[in-house]
Parts: sequence; structure tokens; C-alpha cells
Amino acid sequence: MQHFLDNFFYPDSVAVVGASKNPGKAGYQVLKNLLTLGYEGQVYPVNPREEEISGLKCYASLREIEGKVDLVMITVPAKAVLPVIDDVVARGDVKAVVVVSAGFAETKTEEGIAMEKELVAKLKAAGIRAFGPNCTGVINTSIKLDTTIEPTVEQNKGPISIFSQSGGMAGSILLWAEAQPIPLGFHKWAHVGNMCDVNTLDVLEYYGQDEGTEVILIYMEGFDEGRRFMETAREITKEKAVLVLKVGRNELGSKAAYSHTGTLAGQDEIYQAAFRKAGITRVDSMPDMIDTAKAMSMQPLPKGNRICILTEAGGPGTMAMDELGKYKNVTLANISEEGQKALKEAMPPMALICQPQGYLDITAAAMEEHHKVALELVLAEEEVDGVILISVPPTFLPPESLAESIIEAAKDAKKPVLTVLMAGKWVHRARQMLERAGLPTFDTPEQAVRAMVKMVERRQYLDKVKGGEQ
Repeated sequence: MQHFLDNFFYPDSVAVVGASKNPGKAGYQVLKNLLTLGYEGQVYPVNPREEEISGLKCYASLREIEGKVDLVMITVPAKAVLPVIDDVVARGDVKAVVVVSAGFAETKTEEGIAMEKELVAKLKAAGIRAFGPNCTGVINTSIKLDTTIEPTVEQNKGPISIFSQSGGMAGSILLWAEAQPIPLGFHKWAHVGNMCDVNTLDVLEYYGQDEGTEVILIYMEGFDEGRRFMETAREITKEKAVLVLKVGRNELGSKAAYSHTGTLAGQDEIYQAAFRKAGITRVDSMPDMIDTAKAMSMQPLPKGNRICILTEAGGPGTMAMDELGKYKNVTLANISEEGQKALKEAMPPMALICQPQGYLDITAAAMEEHHKVALELVLAEEEVDGVILISVPPTFLPPESLAESIIEAAKDAKKPVLTVLMAGKWVHRARQMLERAGLPTFDTPEQAVRAMVKMVERRQYLDKVKGGEQ
């Protein structure tokens, strides 16, 4: 059965009301994104003051469009929206509307609230569903659809789908994901705006059923149907990872969240317990969200909680150990006596093997082959569930050659390998090579450790609810 949100994410045609030639207008960016990224459906600009925009015929109103219209993007000022809604209803073929326009209930003024109520009443009576108002749009990379007012981002397809209660955070997640060495692949993206109709629960349910989505990212400030949300999430997390960046963790944050969206943030301890029970992975920051999503979408989950730290540099290795020591649900791996012997024989004489157990500092004398052999040996160890490999390649160790050796060693691994190559331009191409090969890279040891810990937590939850069948 078709889900009603398919009308937003799989339209055969999109009308942009308020389309513009002015780069300072929302209607300009929506049209630009649709055309730049190669959306193959029909695009209809609507603006009574223009005859043509970007080579497309421009219509004076929605009623003049001869072809079928599936999705309508409304970018005109708030006071002009209700007449557009009348045009939408009059057509009879539109099933989905995104109201980009701001100036409704989010203003907390009597006029804004009244306009939103009227908008909802008109659409509901006609059986038309809506995102917004005050909404930045939706994206579906599988059909090159971008209806947003966000800067045009490179669409790299992947198994991650995103939605947010904040337009600013929604756009930031997109841009942060694009800024990775290889733009992080994603499938669908949405901002729910004022949630006059479509809300977070609707999108969560939809992503939960979506075959192209394996990891769901959510920026959340609060919600009204808490019990239903958690029950829905509990079913989804048995099959898909759900990552939530939930703000309003203290009194000041809660007040800001309520001021922003009008949703109650609630006591953070209650959310924390509910998330844990529902199998939701809670992340603490934007970098942690992207890092964890990258790791979970690119690598298998560990089968246990025994992690090996393999480093070429003592300082960054110690930073990783410091971070790992913060978490009681993970431990350092145990390297067998045979494994330790093989490592000592293969590594430079000054290498520190298992000092302490599960920590390998192969030192700056280690070349490409040393990294390759060390990674192969620890991955073969029965009591190693995951590896964090760290290197600060010196000038005599070309980062690209190092990347090739890591890729070769990890190509058949059934265990997660997270890599940290430091730092900056010197290792950028090498990081691109690793990520193209499916090996996630991180800026710092701490980031890699936190991502691995979240993967361990995910595995522990699945073991609990499914008996470890995954």
C-alpha cells in the first residue's frame, strides 16, 4: 500500500509557487535545487510577474497549469498563502503541499495562529496533506529530488534518512554530512516545520517502512505523543538504527526549545530512560551524530565489546585510551599469546605490544606493510570485536600508500574498522580513499572511540531483544 508521504518524496511533478529569478528569494533556491540536481519530473514555476524562469514557462497561477500537479511548494509571504491554498484545492489533483512560508503559529501571534488554523482546515477538508508552515522542504536522492531552500548539496546516495524539528539544524546536518572527506550518503531528508499536519511520528513511521533506509537521524526538541513515538521507535530499532540528537537537556535549553517550536522538552532523565528502553541511540552533538551515522552505515556492528586500539603515534593512542576508559560497557580486547608473538616478530623492534593488553603502539617507525600486517593479525584474533586504527603519517610514510595498505588488510573483515588519520590536508586524499572503500575516517581519536561505543551499544541492544540473531 502506498504511504501518504510518498506524495511528498516521489512526485512526478512539482509546482513552485513564488518561483523567482531573485537569488534572495526562497522560490529561487527551491527552483534552483530542483533543476541543478537533475530532478526528472515536471517542474512548474508559478509567478504572475514572470513569463519564463530558468528556461521554463512560468504560470500566473496554479489553476493555469495544464498538466497534473502532485506536489506544491509554497514560498510566497504568509498573507498570500491562503489564496494559494484555494488554488490548490480548486485543482483537485494535488495530494501534497509544503508551506515554506513563515509567519504562522510559530510567531505566537493571534493573526499567525488564526492563519495556520484556517490553512489546516482548508487542506483537511480537501484531503490534502501538508508539511509546515515554516518548513524548508524535503529531499529524496533516489529520484534527485530537492525541494528545499537549503544550499545545493552533493547528493551521494546512501542508507541514511534524516528529519528535524529545526530548519537550521536540518540544513546543518546536510552541510556537515557533505563536508566529510567523501560526502556522506543519504536517502531521504525532511524538515517538519510547524507540524500543522505531518509530524515527527509520521516521518518516523515512514522511514521505518522505507526499504532504502537503514539508519535514521533525528534532531528533536520535544513532542506531544511521547508514548506512541517510543512504541513506534521500539519496533523500528529491532531492524534499523535510530539516532537522536535531543536538546533541552536542562532548564535553559528546555525554555529555548519551547520558545522555538512550542513543544515541551520535558525532564531529560525521562527521555534518557525512554530512549534506552526503545533502543534509540542518543548522540550528544552534531559531530557525534555524523560520526555515528557514518560508522553504522559503512561498517558491520561488532559482535561484542572488546576493542583493540592500534596506533602508530603514542599521543593520539593515549587520547583514544582516555576516551575509551570513560565507558563501562566496552573493554580492551585480549590478544592471544600467539598473536602477541606474531606482532612482536612483525613490528619494528621498539613497538609496544599489549602494554596494556589490547593496546598496540607500533611507533612512528612503522611503514605501510607494518600497518597492513598488524591490522590483519588483530582482525584475525578471536577476542577482538572491533579495531580503531590511528596514524599521524610522517613525511616518509605517504598517506595514500598507508591508505592502500589499510584497505587491503580490511577488505574481507567481518569486524568494524574505524580509522583516524591525522591531520588536515596532508591526509585528506588518503581519507577519501579509505571512505570510498567503505572505511569511515574521523578527525580525532575521541570521535572514533565514541562512534565505536555507540556501535557496541547498538549490538548490545540487538542481542537483548533479538537474541543476537543479527
